[in-house]
Amino acid sequence: MELAQLIPGFQPLPFPLPVWLMQLLLVLGFYLHALPMNVMLGGGFISAALFFLGRKDKQSYAYRAAKALAVSLPLFISFAITQGIVPLLFLQLLFGPAFYTSSILMAVPWLSLLAVLMSSYYIAYFVVYRVLKEEDERKIAGKAISWLLLMSLGFTLIGFVFSNNMTLMLQPEKWLALYQANSHGMHLNTSEPQLIPRYLHFFIAAIAVTGMTLGCFGLYMLKREEQFGRWMIKIGSKIFLIATVWQIPVGLWFLKALPAQYAILFLGGDTPATAVFALSMVLTLVAILASALAHSSGSKAAFITALVTNAVLVLAMIVNRHQLRQFYLSPHIKPDLVAVQTQWDLLAIFLVSAVALIAYLVWLCRLVLTAYNQKQPGSAVSI
Repeated sequence: MELAQLIPGFQPLPFPLPVWLMQLLLVLGFYLHALPMNVMLGGGFISAALFFLGRKDKQSYAYRAAKALAVSLPLFISFAITQGIVPLLFLQLLFGPAFYTSSILMAVPWLSLLAVLMSSYYIAYFVVYRVLKEEDERKIAGKAISWLLLMSLGFTLIGFVFSNNMTLMLQPEKWLALYQANSHGMHLNTSEPQLIPRYLHFFIAAIAVTGMTLGCFGLYMLKREEQFGRWMIKIGSKIFLIATVWQIPVGLWFLKALPAQYAILFLGGDTPATAVFALSMVLTLVAILASALAHSSGSKAAFITALVTNAVLVLAMIVNRHQLRQFYLSPHIKPDLVAVQTQWDLLAIFLVSAVALIAYLVWLCRLVLTAYNQKQPGSAVSI
């Protein structure tokens, strides 16, 4: 049977927006999702490690930083979930025939993610409102470490299953054989060579972004407790630096694991993809140098340079990720051929709602921060 006959068609309705605009919203939407999602994935591990380092002294910088990060995790998780709706929506519109098919082939692990997400989200609140309020302070660190690691394992599993789906949707040639082997939705894509390096690439990025987040806490603390603020800038920069250096061999592994016809496109075979990839390499070098300086000196300027550079770097990586998906699917999935009937009224409602949501999340952050400051004057959070 011809491969083209196995790929379902698009829905018999016109697209509500031009394809280029949906692609732009997909990339920008995923960017707004990826930033808090990285902290959601890496924050539990970093917080647990800091609790372990400061377990013998509740007034130590490590313990206070661990507590600050743990307290912030429910907010980051909320941001990641709400901001994840937009890219998922446009992914389904643009690449629905591939995404829905791969999701059906791995339906059981895919649908199970909801239970894992709800459980891990609950644990984040349990740590904040139960574990960290224990009367016996000697037990807080140990319990927090255990629960944070359990929460983090849940988010790690979610990321792994997502990586399986995002790689399986790229390979229609696998679908029929998988369905014939088992039609009950029990598949993963673990035989895929790019799966492990691709997943590690995103996991290490989560650790790096969490390091940047700790440094941002330090920026906030500089005017209130300069020594602690400098310490958080230094430790956050160190975490980012180590993770980013590790990204280099993992990124090369990821590139090597790609089929040669796609890897070469990032190395001169396609001008836009090569330009974004080259920009990513330059930004990585700048971020490494700036974070190394921030780690050694606690320099506010150096840290902000690393922070801004990393923010642009994450966006560049997301663009490359989108380009890779297009390289894989362009022979099979052609959204440009779908009729377009632009619904500007719905677009206006969508954009207003998106801006309102972001404004609400910013207001919520400020509200929570104010509550913590009132509870413990002179402190950025309950630390």
